[in-house]
Amino acid sequence: MRTRISNIFLWIYIASAGLFLVGVLVQVFLAGLVVVARQAGWDNHIGLGHLLGLPLVLMLIVMFPARVPANVRWLTALLFGVYFLQANVVIFMRETAPYAAALHPVLALFDFLLAQHLVRRSVRLLRGDAVPPAGRAEVGESLERGLPVREP
Repeated sequence: MRTRISNIFLWIYIASAGLFLVGVLVQVFLAGLVVVARQAGWDNHIGLGHLLGLPLVLMLIVMFPARVPANVRWLTALLFGVYFLQANVVIFMRETAPYAAALHPVLALFDFLLAQHLVRRSVRLLRGDAVPPAGRAEVGESLERGLPVREP
């Protein structure tokens, strides 16, 4: 059952995830300014990239009082792990492992997709929509609509 306090923390969680999501889009724009338009240097991209860890840390903290489901907590931890790998490990492998370093923008896609999923799922949770466990959406939707259930 959701309480007023857990909803406040869920709002903070959603705002942090949304801020991270917008930050990833801005990062892509800043990278485009450098690579495609040749209008800027990497300083803004690097600076914002390290600041994006702040909303993720806040998400990790408030996900417990926000009472998000366990799979959302795991996905939040996964998002933090992907971000950390991208911003603090892979990017520094340019000289020693250039093909691994080339995963930096690919990991940004995972950052975006995970953050988008977490925002959508958390908003559904806040609205009180049924959030079926992972892999059980078809069964949950069938039960809600009164349709016959097709078990896998």
